[in-house]
Amino acid sequence: MHSEGETYVDREGRALVQMAGRPASDASWPGQAQGVSELFSDVGSKCDFTEDQLRHSRGQYPIMRAGFSYGGGPKEPYNVASETTMQGKQRQRLLRHPGLKRFAGFQSSALSLHRPQLFLHIDDVVMGVQKHDPSLNKAFKRSVFPTATFNFGPQALTRPHRDFRNIPYGWCAITALGNFDHTKGGHLILWELKLVIEFPAGSTILIPSSLITHSNTPIQEGETRQSFTQYCAGDLVRWKAYGYRTDKRLRREDPALKRRLDKELPGRWRQAVDLFSTKTNHLQNELRSLRV
Repeated sequence: MHSEGETYVDREGRALVQMAGRPASDASWPGQAQGVSELFSDVGSKCDFTEDQLRHSRGQYPIMRAGFSYGGGPKEPYNVASETTMQGKQRQRLLRHPGLKRFAGFQSSALSLHRPQLFLHIDDVVMGVQKHDPSLNKAFKRSVFPTATFNFGPQALTRPHRDFRNIPYGWCAITALGNFDHTKGGHLILWELKLVIEFPAGSTILIPSSLITHSNTPIQEGETRQSFTQYCAGDLVRWKAYGYRTDKRLRREDPALKRRLDKELPGRWRQAVDLFSTKTNHLQNELRSLRV
């Protein structure tokens, strides 16, 4: 199915998946998408990727990250480092590109429009973490998301997976790029929802990537597909809640706070569920945006 602008909700009307599409009135958008795709192709051809960047849990295609994150071993949040000098130079090309900046801003704005409570929650976490450690830098200053991943081609097609390190109740923003017939390939599959969605280049979709298994269908021979994603690691939320320290340090330095947080844990799922917009407040937010 191809339902640009549509919201997929659960049985209680909570928004699970948002087809954010593209700015309807921006005639320059297709050209911007083509420019970003060409940039991805050029950057991908110049980088000497590591084995982990070429073969990973999502598939077998080169990737590069930017921004800051937390989890997976380090004791505190960290800036995504340049694996090689060449990668560092090429990453800066990506981060400075006007078209990619616009895509990052559109993804962030789509989150703000369709799930404003989640947007404010992530913004509070990210700003708090950056205030605690000013050396941490988001991938894009005008985006609420702290981390971005660039999925290079020529055929960036993911295998079925879930992004377990992302905020469980959060949304990951995905923008498709490349030159392919979206009616014949490159569809987004959301396995638990039994949805197969046409996903044309230049369009954006917001999904809870840690909760729903997702993948792409193959594209045709001779076509290219890339993608650009932004997200927030779930461990950043815990880092801020623990007073910018690990679980071990919290137990040692403030056992009373640790006991209180542990006591609140059984009901925390309800707070997370409340961050999912319902169809009613989603429409109310759209009306407010039209009045501005």
